[in-house]
Amino acid sequence: MQAYWRYRGKSSPRDEAGDRWHLLPFHMLDVAAVMEALLDQRPAWVAVCAASLGWDVAQFRAAAVYFALLHDLGKFARSFQSILPPGSADLVPVDRAPRYAERHDTLGYLLWMDHLRSNLPAEVLPAAEHARWEAWIRIVCGHHGRPPREGDSKRLYADDHFLPDDMAAALAFACDAAALAGPLPQPADDLDPRIAWQLAGLMVLADWLGSNQFHFPYRALPMALADYWADHARPAARRAVTASGFAVCRSAAYVGADQLTDFIPYLSAPTPLQRYAATAPLAEGPQLFLLEDVTGAGKTEAALILAHRLMAAGLADGLYFALPTMATANQMYRRVGGVYRKLFVKGEQPSLVLAHSARQLVEDFALSVQRGGRPYARDDASASMSCNAWLADSNKKAMLAQAGVGSIDQALLAVLPVRYQSLRLIGLSSKVLVVDEVHSFDPYVRTLLGGLLRLHAAQGGSAVLLSATVPERIKRELLNAYRQGLAQPDLNQPFPSAYPLASHLSSGNFHQRACETRREVKRRVRVEQLHDEAEVIELIVRQAQAGRCVCWVRNTVNDARRAFDLLKDIVPQGQLHLFHSRYAMGHRLEIEDQVLDALGKDSDRAMRAGRVLIGTQVLEQSLDFDVDVMVSDLAPIDLLIQRAGRLQRHVRQANGDLWPGEIAAERRVEQRPEPVLYVYGPQPDGDAKGDWYGRLFPDAQYVYPDFAALWQTQQALLAAGYIVSPGEIGEAGAVRQLVEAVYGGASERETPPALQEAANKCLGEAMSERSMALFNELDWEKGYCEDSSKHWVEDSGVATRLADETKLVYLAEVRDDALQPLCQSADSRVQWQLSALRVDAKRLKDLSPAWRQRWKAHLDRLAQEQPWLSEYDLVLPLVAGECAGVWLGQGVDARGREVELRYSLELGLLWK
Repeated sequence: MQAYWRYRGKSSPRDEAGDRWHLLPFHMLDVAAVMEALLDQRPAWVAVCAASLGWDVAQFRAAAVYFALLHDLGKFARSFQSILPPGSADLVPVDRAPRYAERHDTLGYLLWMDHLRSNLPAEVLPAAEHARWEAWIRIVCGHHGRPPREGDSKRLYADDHFLPDDMAAALAFACDAAALAGPLPQPADDLDPRIAWQLAGLMVLADWLGSNQFHFPYRALPMALADYWADHARPAARRAVTASGFAVCRSAAYVGADQLTDFIPYLSAPTPLQRYAATAPLAEGPQLFLLEDVTGAGKTEAALILAHRLMAAGLADGLYFALPTMATANQMYRRVGGVYRKLFVKGEQPSLVLAHSARQLVEDFALSVQRGGRPYARDDASASMSCNAWLADSNKKAMLAQAGVGSIDQALLAVLPVRYQSLRLIGLSSKVLVVDEVHSFDPYVRTLLGGLLRLHAAQGGSAVLLSATVPERIKRELLNAYRQGLAQPDLNQPFPSAYPLASHLSSGNFHQRACETRREVKRRVRVEQLHDEAEVIELIVRQAQAGRCVCWVRNTVNDARRAFDLLKDIVPQGQLHLFHSRYAMGHRLEIEDQVLDALGKDSDRAMRAGRVLIGTQVLEQSLDFDVDVMVSDLAPIDLLIQRAGRLQRHVRQANGDLWPGEIAAERRVEQRPEPVLYVYGPQPDGDAKGDWYGRLFPDAQYVYPDFAALWQTQQALLAAGYIVSPGEIGEAGAVRQLVEAVYGGASERETPPALQEAANKCLGEAMSERSMALFNELDWEKGYCEDSSKHWVEDSGVATRLADETKLVYLAEVRDDALQPLCQSADSRVQWQLSALRVDAKRLKDLSPAWRQRWKAHLDRLAQEQPWLSEYDLVLPLVAGECAGVWLGQGVDARGREVELRYSLELGLLWK
């Protein structure tokens, strides 16, 4: 019997019925078989990869499968074997084992570099010592989501971790297993870095699926490698890939521009932008569309049409909707969820994953990994534990589903040095990347988005960008980033001032076309300025008592709560709603449903009359609601335009009812009084001082620190008196005119010097943010190696947003002597997601020492049962408060100061 049968690969059985461990050769074959099955699903990609190396397809497949067979070489280290639970006398003894000081992925790379490559016979691997094979071993050894360590100033040596017997056993396995892969080629050209990153993503996925005990039960007794490969590993791998939901689905044929209702049933009268999306000629190869139109013009449906066409043309096999915040995801699901299956051939089983939704990617697979495995050592989680954590976070699952909806943050992590970055990359590589609200990102996020667009283009991916108010300089920046990924020179020509506007970019062409917009969203909103809070309250009460529905969008959660407190004793109970980001997701969804029932598109006068909605920025992006009267705190012009889009959004009769369906579309006109946006802000002041904005908004001044842009916004609205959507070129109040007046240097009013200082400071910070983003961004052209970044971290350890660093907190309470998720659901698997919310990491860093000690036994038990919950995030135990619907807890902030926490169904999470 070969010595390699004395080594274990897995030792965390899912139950007591089977074997206690899985022999290492079996696990390595399991994972290689999954890699083979994943390649089977990507024949076109495999052909491209093979051609790039000068190999035929069989040679590329053989190399990929062979190196996958070697992915866990590091587990042959006696130091690794020593940290596993006690075994039997048939296994290698561990009494002389060195200390386990390096992760097993790095140990595998060391073993290759120091021993295997110089000892593998040429008949096993031709020219094994050739440097070009090093890229392959880095990829497979980096199967835990980051490249293996190669040492910095201190050289790492295999001899410090492996005994001579370990090295001999590993070499014997590497020789014997080669026959399973097929004849291996001579090393060819350098591995294209784009292929390297995608192979790394497939390797991570192969390791995860190959670690699933449901499909690959533990086997503790040896058998012939060829028999296990043929009779167990390969059949199980095909089942695992099919059950995982990660399989490639065939795309449906395009329904045609005249049959759009077969795709999106309610598009019987497509908007001009949607007609453009349905008829514009597609280019060959990767391409980008940038669609600019007013709020409510159907940009989402236009993006879906383009995705449908690109997929039907064989230019993509799925889509990912990247949204500015998680609050937008639930509403996007309402629109994508009804049509995504029509992107695929009838009979296919595509997955749609929505961040924080109650849907699971693949139920059987999710259930099979619920228990996960034990971590081998600190910072060395098992594959099943990592897979369990990933699947539990539906935000991340969205990257691998055929149709995904999630935050822009998850997409940006594909270009940052975080664990499992390559898995995100492979998830995006063949999808249409749709990015909504591209105007809304700060310089740091926008710079990372540029990096993502460069890499997506270089990988052959297509993209659709959407915006209502993107300034020209940002538009040029994003278009040129994609051009750079296509290895094309930057665009320097002036862009047309037309609005709405569709831009189409490919390697060979760049076209821009002016579009009309639909009649229902052409509007002229009068703007009135308010400067006294009591005046705002009086206005809201007066309008509500007159039977109108009113919304006040505030710039901070504290301001929204203050307004709610001022109104709750005046507005009748049940008529006042508060909505912001500091509710657990389950409670937030309940509030969303209440708001949409009362103020959504299908609401009637009885539901709408007298309703008052107080909320924060999440309202301008997430909910398709419609109010009669809108008040907003002074904010940058693009946000005010967005907020105005929720004012009389749907055409209604004078009493607030929708027009009956039998009334012809051309007769359905808005009959409510002229729409007015009331802007609450400081008094206009031509010589404003530095505290001009902060005096009125002491919290919001930190949210919008560019006081010059706020001052220019107020001045532009005072001069125009209206927001005109879309407006004509040069028309006062036209959307394009307002945006460029504030952001494009088109203003005729000189900013007061004290406010210009704030603008200059913001400009300096923007330059710093761009530099930080460039510093953080991966140098993907170096290939999958440690040198692509010097600071690889966990995905919770790098910022996708500098100004909004948050911590994911799971709210829990004790029931049946165990910590249970605060939000209950009929589907027990999503209760923790429904009980989660994000908080400012500076405000809440951890539990207080006393609170952690009080709940230590409960927390320890939960960590055993659900290790993914607390691996990187925080579980917050709560106790019932003084009245129903209130819970209390204790934590510490980033400075270590104790924080009293209070969670309320009415107000959300508060601290003091």
